[in-house]
Amino acid sequence: MKKILVTGVGEPAGRNVAQLLLARGHVVVGANVRSVAVPGITFHLVPAASDSSFMDRLQQLARQEKIDLLIPAASEELPVVAERWNNRDGVPALIGAFEAVYTANDKYLTAVHLSKNNVPVPRFCLPSQVKSAADIANSIGWPCLSKPRIGHGGRGVTLWHEKDYAFMTTLDDRSILQEFIPGTDYAPNLCLGPHDRDVVIVLEKTRLREGNVGNALDVQRVDAPDVAELAITAGRALGLSGPLDIDIRRRADNVPVVLEINARFGIHIAQAPEVLDAALANLGMA
Repeated sequence: MKKILVTGVGEPAGRNVAQLLLARGHVVVGANVRSVAVPGITFHLVPAASDSSFMDRLQQLARQEKIDLLIPAASEELPVVAERWNNRDGVPALIGAFEAVYTANDKYLTAVHLSKNNVPVPRFCLPSQVKSAADIANSIGWPCLSKPRIGHGGRGVTLWHEKDYAFMTTLDDRSILQEFIPGTDYAPNLCLGPHDRDVVIVLEKTRLREGNVGNALDVQRVDAPDVAELAITAGRALGLSGPLDIDIRRRADNVPVVLEINARFGIHIAQAPEVLDAALANLGMA
């Protein structure tokens, strides 16, 4: 039994990780920027990751609660923890290397890096790189998506058609424009371990919040070896390790492409508990 601090327990990923840990007999300390009620855990408020006191507060909690492991589960916290935790007080954090996590946190940098490494991604560009509807037709095609470069979940994702171009001119380079991929949508959850000890559970998104885009409301486990292989290849290409949640869709010709990568446990980790078990086992905490 270990004592584990999980941040972002007010978000689906953090809450589901906490519940899985409790079910496995671990003691869970939860942290969040807003007060939430999660049965069975000790809860603490923390400042936002952008606050200069965020890391000091986490370290204070780690010492106060005598934790054995930190699991950051809120997307905005990932680059901060990856850069600054550095095994504080001998307590490991379940997070990849900073440069890799920083790249994954930015959807444009992710697409650039993956494409340079021959990992299939949708066609993409920045708003500043197109000046007309014809430019978009030639570069990524219609319809297309816009989404925040830095964000999480389906927040701010918009599906645009050519008739909407005038409204798109308000977008700046805090967004990325991306080819709309129409096929089956997947959320492989995986743990990249040492010595290629990787665990991948492919989840198919069967219902999305906004119909064609947005968070998955329902998922089901499926056997899709090409999606599993692509998820591992993408994570390795970025230099990531540990838990990952990757969005992948199939093109009309059935070829899967990587939409984005989250360097944390996914919101549907409860449907893929083997991924959490593998991550803990890699740290000797199973």
